[in-house]
Amino acid sequence: MDARRFQDFARADFLKAAGLYVTPDRLFFVRLRKDLFRLTVVQEEARELGTDGNASSRRQALSEAFRSLLPYFDPARDPLYLCLSADQTICIELFLPPMAQEDLRQALNYEIERQLPLRSEDFYYDFLPAGRKGERLRVFLFAVPKKILDDLFDVLSAFGVRPRGVETTFTALSNYFLSCNDGEASSAAIIGGQKRGWEVVELCLGKDGRRSKPELLLSRWFPQVEWSRGAAQELFHGSFRRSPRWFGWGDFSDFLRLVKVDSLEIVDLLSLARKRFAGERVPSHPLSLPAVGAALQGLREATFRVNLLRDARQEKEGAVLSRLNLALSVLLFLGLIVWGVSYPLRDELRLRQLQAENRKLEPSVETLRREEGELERIRGEIALLSRFQDRRGELLRVLDELSRIVPNTAYLSGFRYRDSVVELQGSAESASNLVPVLERSPLLKDVGFNAPSNRGRDNRETFSLKAQLEQRPGEAAKP
Repeated sequence: MDARRFQDFARADFLKAAGLYVTPDRLFFVRLRKDLFRLTVVQEEARELGTDGNASSRRQALSEAFRSLLPYFDPARDPLYLCLSADQTICIELFLPPMAQEDLRQALNYEIERQLPLRSEDFYYDFLPAGRKGERLRVFLFAVPKKILDDLFDVLSAFGVRPRGVETTFTALSNYFLSCNDGEASSAAIIGGQKRGWEVVELCLGKDGRRSKPELLLSRWFPQVEWSRGAAQELFHGSFRRSPRWFGWGDFSDFLRLVKVDSLEIVDLLSLARKRFAGERVPSHPLSLPAVGAALQGLREATFRVNLLRDARQEKEGAVLSRLNLALSVLLFLGLIVWGVSYPLRDELRLRQLQAENRKLEPSVETLRREEGELERIRGEIALLSRFQDRRGELLRVLDELSRIVPNTAYLSGFRYRDSVVELQGSAESASNLVPVLERSPLLKDVGFNAPSNRGRDNRETFSLKAQLEQRPGEAAKP
């Protein structure tokens, strides 16, 4: 299993989450559900807040808008994730020395007050490492003034809602795009926003175009009036040259009227939702996509896990596995144990089964062995008798020759004939006189003593002679 499939399998779960995209004049609410790998849009709502700049009027509008959203989700069971529009947040690209890698957050604490026009206790912030540029570390810093979030938290807390996380449109749209994209391009750019301004997000997608350690290359927001200036135009044209694919969201059609690039083809980011989300309901409003990207944090489908609430971020990072994945991990671990133990148990059961079958066959095997031994004995006797029958004439000829040439004064007490060798034992008055007598026989040759002769009390000598049988012509070729 490759890394991408393993990563997708690790995200399988049954979860629900809600995303809320907050702009100065509107709210966009989306509620999502995940069944293993399948994502479904359960609810999508939009609310107007008005354009009155009065703080009390805005708080009242927020309270009324959120009260109207309560029937569509359960704050106690559906975690809520917020996404703030880019005009309410701050995004800065920082370059730090390599030694800052050991404690990046501590290094940012020294650097952040030089970059932001606020004191560190006046804003919430988080960061996203983005690889290296040369020998320096590249980090994106996201921040929001505490006053903006605290006013929003006061409204939500009145309804018993405590958001789990807060992020900006840069990371929310990136997470939505990475969750939906299945292309093979090495990089992509996202352009869009609202009439107050537009933002550009550029992503490095890795080798396979999806979830292969993507990196954030660019995240910038410009008010609408600044697109006529050189910095915004230069930024856009630089991204246009680097990125082969462009995606748009929100009011990106108005943006196309400002840029002067004839060959720019922008794919509507909303169209990717039809491929990713199951069922008939998909996000329909282009400004709901940041809320979808924020809700992906609660479904464990986010690639860039940025949370401006530092405590909530630490709490979330501590819970690596959900209950379902924890249960699946326990089951997998138990299954591996059972699978590992089953092998010796199965071998032992097979061995015992074979031993039982062998015990059943032992009487038959023993009978066969006895019959085989008896058969071998009979075959030996048959072979002996066959050899004796083949040499019967030869043996009789030797006995006839001995009875003719051995003198009457000599007695034979033993006679052995084997493989053309004749052995004689007996007694005679003179054992040495028997050797020339036997040598003169045409049947015998190489006559000699096997053992020394001894003379007994009867004045006779015992002898043990050995002689070779003289072969006749034509007998040498016989076996």
